[in-house]
Formats: sequence, C-alpha cells, structure tokens
Amino acid sequence: MKDATGIDHITLCVKNLAATEFLFTQILGFHVIWSAKDVGSDKSSMDTVVVQRGDAKIALMQGRNKERKSQICEFVDAYGEGVQHIALEVDDIEAICREWETHGVRFSGDIKEGRDGFGPLKQRFTYPLFPDCGLFLELTQRQHGQEESKTFVRATVESLYKDIERDQLKGVARTIIDYETLPLPFEEAPAASFRQAS
Repeated sequence: MKDATGIDHITLCVKNLAATEFLFTQILGFHVIWSAKDVGSDKSSMDTVVVQRGDAKIALMQGRNKERKSQICEFVDAYGEGVQHIALEVDDIEAICREWETHGVRFSGDIKEGRDGFGPLKQRFTYPLFPDCGLFLELTQRQHGQEESKTFVRATVESLYKDIERDQLKGVARTIIDYETLPLPFEEAPAASFRQAS
C-alpha cells in the first residue's frame, strides 16, 4: 500500500481575497507562489492566490458570481469562511485512488494532470467527508521520477472547479462514502444520525 507523504496544502474559501492575501503576506510572513483570476467557467468562477511559508502552503479562494452563484460563495454562505479542503501529498495517486475506491470512496471527477514550471502535477478530489459538511479531501502527486512540481496549474484547478460546478448545477449532494448502504462500525445512534443527514 502506498502512503501519503504529508499535507500538500490547505484551501480556504474567503469573502475578501485581497484582505486575506494581505493578512498572510504582510502580517503572517507568507509569500505568494501562484495566483490565477477567473478560474472556472462561463457560469461562475473564482480568483485564487497560493501563499507559502517554509513547507506550509495555503490556497486562498474567492468566488466570482456570473450566471449563477459561485460554488465558493455558496460554501461561504453555508459554512462561513474557512477550510474547504485538505490536500494530501501522495507518491502514487493511481494506487491510492484504487485502494480508496475498493473501500467505497467516491471522487467528484477523474485524475487531473498538468505541468507547472518544475514538473508534472496530478490531482483528484473526493466528495465531502460527512453529510451536510463542505470539507473534502484532495490527493496531490508532485514527485514523478526526478521531476517535482512546486506550484499549481491553471488547467487542473479549472477542471477541478468544473467537476464541483457540474454537481452544483445538477443539485447533486454526495458524500465520500455511501452512508445509506455501507455498514458503519458505530453504535446505532451515531450511525443513524449519519444516515439521516445524508
């Protein structure tokens, strides 16, 4: 079994990207390593800035409403500003995906592939961890032989955004596993509360 090698980054949804970038760069000592504007589709999108201090990377995202409300704005309305997903860095994303899928894990789309200025990047998102919870996981593979990506790729970020937007437009709400049918190792009350909320 392949293992996660650590936390690649944490992503925050915010209302004011400029103010949040100022907080991280001018007060908390981070520096900007990547940014992109209007990432998404013609229906909705987002602006993003990734900041880093040492090995800690934090992606900041603010929604842009167009024909409909951005999924980032919907997240903030539902859960407040804060952590949307945690990205685990892995050494073999295909192996981890196969392992998780044998245990019933559901992903919102396929593996996305791209290259930054340093090397290949592969990413994939799960659905939210729990019913009525916006938090999900991302798998990220940066190391590929002698090459290692260090930042992000607009095309993969946009593709990941569109996966979530697709379900948003359909009104689909899924969780990382099927809490309705999978046997859960909980006592009856907690299991029932999970199933009622899904």
